[in-house]
Amino acid sequence: MIKSNKPSFADTEPASTIPLHLAGDADFDAPTQPMPLPASAQAAKPAIPELSLSLAPIEAGEYELMAELRKENRVCPLPTRWLEFYRILQDAAGRDPLPAPPLTGSAWAATPDSAKRQCFVEQAEWVVKRGLITKAHEFLSALPKSDWQYAH
Repeated sequence: MIKSNKPSFADTEPASTIPLHLAGDADFDAPTQPMPLPASAQAAKPAIPELSLSLAPIEAGEYELMAELRKENRVCPLPTRWLEFYRILQDAAGRDPLPAPPLTGSAWAATPDSAKRQCFVEQAEWVVKRGLITKAHEFLSALPKSDWQYAH
């Protein structure tokens, strides 16, 4: 019969109570070095370095669009940018009736922020119903802070 230096434990002994035996000659405090890649992995570089994979654009949902509208207490885009946004709606509408147009000119000056926001939200809801969320979100999220009207 061969004797082992390792203690024997019953199969019912929890693993956390079994003592861990470490090799005595190992230098555990030595700095580590990365393992070199095998030659086959180094040769697997893309044939055309200019082409690289990129992540697919994230499609925005209704939640992301509405969050973009309310971000930092936004009311709506300033008139020029709001007209650009409305042109996106016009191009996509086809024969569908459009929501109310943006407030510009004297209507902009005479309308309170709450009414401007309501008009803009109605346009966003129209966008959601017609499946134009990603296009609208891309346009609105690209607008700089200076192109937005903010609530006071």
